[in-house]
Amino acid sequence: MNFYSSRQARKSCIHGGRRLNAPQKNRCELTGAGLPSPPQPSGVVRKISGAARFIFACFAFSRSAEGWVIIPRKIATRRNNKMTSFGSDIAQKADISHPPKLERSSMLLPLRVLLLLFIAAPLLAYIAGGAYLYQQMRAESELRLDRAVRLAREHALKIFETNEIILNRILDAVGNEDAATLRSREKSLHEQFQSFSRDKAQTQSIWIWDAQGQPLANDRSYPVASNLNIRDRSFFNWHAQKRGGLHIAEPITGYTTGETFITMSYGRYAPTGSFTGLASIGLHPSYFQKFYKDIVDEEPGMAVTLLHEDGSILARWPLIANQPTRLAPNSPVMSQIRSGKKSGNAHGVSSVDGRNRLLTYSKVGNYPVYLGTGMDTAQIRQRWMREMAWLAAFGLPPMLGLFLAARIALRRTRDALDSAQRLKEETLSRRQVEEALLQAQKMEALGRLTGGVAHDFNNALMVINTNLYLLKRKHPSVDGKHVESISRAIQSATKLTRQLLAFSRRQPLVPEYLNLQERLATVHDLLTPVLGKQIQIVVEASADTKTILVDSAELELALINLAINAKDAMPSGGRFSIVARNATTNLPAQLTGDMVVVAVSDTGMGIKPDLVDKVFEPFFTTKPVGEGTGLGLSQIYGLCQRAGGLATLESQVGVGTTVNLFFPAMADKVAAPAKALATSMHHLARNLLLVEDNDEVATALIPALEAMGCKVTHFDRAIHAGDWLARQACLPDLLLSDVVMPGAIDGLGLALQVAERYPELKTILMTGYAEQLDTISRLGFEVIPKPCSPELLADTIERVMAKPHRPLAAAPV
Repeated sequence: MNFYSSRQARKSCIHGGRRLNAPQKNRCELTGAGLPSPPQPSGVVRKISGAARFIFACFAFSRSAEGWVIIPRKIATRRNNKMTSFGSDIAQKADISHPPKLERSSMLLPLRVLLLLFIAAPLLAYIAGGAYLYQQMRAESELRLDRAVRLAREHALKIFETNEIILNRILDAVGNEDAATLRSREKSLHEQFQSFSRDKAQTQSIWIWDAQGQPLANDRSYPVASNLNIRDRSFFNWHAQKRGGLHIAEPITGYTTGETFITMSYGRYAPTGSFTGLASIGLHPSYFQKFYKDIVDEEPGMAVTLLHEDGSILARWPLIANQPTRLAPNSPVMSQIRSGKKSGNAHGVSSVDGRNRLLTYSKVGNYPVYLGTGMDTAQIRQRWMREMAWLAAFGLPPMLGLFLAARIALRRTRDALDSAQRLKEETLSRRQVEEALLQAQKMEALGRLTGGVAHDFNNALMVINTNLYLLKRKHPSVDGKHVESISRAIQSATKLTRQLLAFSRRQPLVPEYLNLQERLATVHDLLTPVLGKQIQIVVEASADTKTILVDSAELELALINLAINAKDAMPSGGRFSIVARNATTNLPAQLTGDMVVVAVSDTGMGIKPDLVDKVFEPFFTTKPVGEGTGLGLSQIYGLCQRAGGLATLESQVGVGTTVNLFFPAMADKVAAPAKALATSMHHLARNLLLVEDNDEVATALIPALEAMGCKVTHFDRAIHAGDWLARQACLPDLLLSDVVMPGAIDGLGLALQVAERYPELKTILMTGYAEQLDTISRLGFEVIPKPCSPELLADTIERVMAKPHRPLAAAPV
């Protein structure tokens, strides 16, 4: 295929603005075919085209002082050829590909007038009818909402009245008797309460509580559990403050059953007025939800919500994921409730599901409860669009038939003038898209290749590093020059693999002990080109600042991100400072012990108070679209969290912003020197279970661990290690396992099994994939990246074995 045919083949893969699929594209490239022929017109179009050709054959066009005129062709030929036909004279006097603009407009004007006549009148009628129909559907939806809210209100009123009657009967049953008397009557009260709640599907439980929040009797169990206490419940404190009257609380979760229920309660008071306890009834929110589901099933797009007057959501249908517990104070309904309106209509965005809704609400009797219904306006539009589609199906074909007749002639004329330019533009666009796609595929393939090579090379580096460690331990007299050369080579290779993994976005974190007095001095040189000359840079570290354990590259990246944010906040210049010091007081509530804080401050515009709590959220940014990803501060927060610390932000508009990075202080550790391999000796004396599928890594690790005084049992599959543990009467001290390995379960699965079956057995996991580090850390396991030096492995083992046992997840209440 020559160059010309190849270009024609490539052009043929785009036609009419439509991209061909891969098989069609391949056929074009293999055959070198020219442009595909345009689709053939239908029968109606052919008839219209034939009629147009007949008109052009019977009439001639002539240009006069008044413009173009139409005369019979026979008359034109008898005028001594002074007037010519449309097909000859126009072609001779004008370039068809570039016709004069005035002539083109005059020729297209009749067709454009026909287009307006054929479209304008029917379209205006269609639009007017559609607007009227939409208003009718909206009014009908409002009537449905009103009917639904009245039905749900009566249902809720009946339930609340019934349960209020039961509460009064409970209070009558217990009278003014003291707690000791009621405890002596617990069995009879239990049976009486059961008779009250029998056949009451909405009732979850009935309780009597004393003034200290201890249960006296209920309808669910006898005897009542003595270890329960509700002093921390809001409804208990409400009655304890002697407010009196009926109280309806927001949904809470039971301590024993874990059920969610709504509480109705009355306080009990002695004749002297002192608080002696309360009586409460729990209501199932699901009872309301079932009723609301029956309503909503008949009305697509509708939502029914039972809410407290303070905005707390008591029950709602349909349920949504991550549903908020209360309405926003500025929501349409809450704004009207706060103004004192007991019922009404509203229109706006729901603070529960974020949908634009028509809203109707009404108060339930004299209770501090409201019933609200909402119709998704998108559903109204969908119904309206279906109706409009039916109208269009019957009304549009005649209109389109007339429209197409004029449109075809107009389009053919215009397409004839624009086809060459359009083809050129489409060919250029296709070439650009293909080049971008090819580049993206190259980068993806290169990333996968470098990531795979770096991961395998990490294992090889771990073998070399571990064997070099053994060599230096067993033969201290070996020539230091050659050994140090190998160490430097290992350091360079490790740095290279980290760069490759960073390129493929799979770089594992490598925590190291950092001396901030020395490290921050080098950061100053990194920030100078970032901030420019208009911004003053101040970097300070107190002389007594303790060592921290963190990934140095991640720390430098965090400081650079903060510097970029500061530069954007100080367009006219300012001051950017980094101050490191020990922090033992005024720590955030989440942190305890000795900490080191790195305070990064600027004198920029600051952040609004309502945005401060959101800045660490992923993808949240205050920058304009295209100027920020919203990931910088979230990465900084993750860096501090992985190191065992925390990131906080303080800002004042017009004054500046300070970001505090808290890291645990490593008082007994010294920052590692720049050497690739240390020669410190470790004597661990531990019994280890090693699970590693790579034979070379295992062969290197086992003697290194044995040289540290460990007794090692090795398996190459997680399932084999699990079977071996099940047969042991005495467990090893530590499980050391790789994460990625073949078999039914991997290292993480083995660690989870061990945590469940042998909680006293401590676990360390190894991985070379960065995406697994955060996941494993969040599960509570100690994880170290590959490749790791024997010193780092020994330090990790010592640190893990020194820690007290801690469960992976908090026990349920």
